[in-house]
Amino acid sequence: MHRDTLLTQDELDFIQDMQHNPQLNLRDAWSSLTVNGGAQIRDLLTRLAAHDQVTIQAQFDNQQLTFPLRLVEDEFHAVHLRLGVPSIFEDGPMIRPWRLALETPVALENVKGYPSALWVHEVSFKGVLIEVRGRAKPPKTFSLWFSPSGYERIALRGALERETARGLFAYRLSQSDADEIERLRQFILHQHRLVHPNVHA
Repeated sequence: MHRDTLLTQDELDFIQDMQHNPQLNLRDAWSSLTVNGGAQIRDLLTRLAAHDQVTIQAQFDNQQLTFPLRLVEDEFHAVHLRLGVPSIFEDGPMIRPWRLALETPVALENVKGYPSALWVHEVSFKGVLIEVRGRAKPPKTFSLWFSPSGYERIALRGALERETARGLFAYRLSQSDADEIERLRQFILHQHRLVHPNVHA
C-alpha cells in the first residue's frame, strides 16, 4: 500500500464485512416505520404518541405482539415515529406475557458474577419462574443479574408472588428500571424469533 493510505486492506475488508452483515442492522430495520396513509394520519399518530402511549398490535395463532410507537428526534431535530421492542403475549383462559422456557436453567448472579441459589427456568418481560437450590429459602425480593449464554448481563429485581405446584417460585419483575426491562424484551424477542421463525420470516 502507498505510504499515504489511511487504512490497510484488512481494515477495509473488515469495514465492508460490517456493512454487509445483516445482523448489525437488525434493531434499526425492526424499528423503522413508514406511514403511507397521508399527512393527516401521520400528524394524528404523532400527536397521539406525543401525549399518550400508542401501540400497534399484531395477532397470530394464539399469540399477540404489541409494539409501542415512540417519537424520536434525529440529529437534525426532526421528529420521527419509531416502533419499540414489542411485548409478546399468549392467549388462553387469560392473556399473559409469553414465557420463554429455558433449555437449561440459568443461575442468577450477584454483582461480582457469582451464581446465587436462584435458577431461572422461565422468563417473560413481567416475571420469572425460579428454582431455589440448596437449603436456601425463597427470598421475598431479589436484585440480581440474569446472564444467559451469549448475551450481556441484565439486571433484574423481583418480588415473590407464589409457589407453583411444581415447587418453583414465581417472581414479578420490577418495571422501574426501563432500560433493563427493554434489554430483557430484546432478549425475549430474539428468542421468540428462534422458537417461531415462521412469524419473523
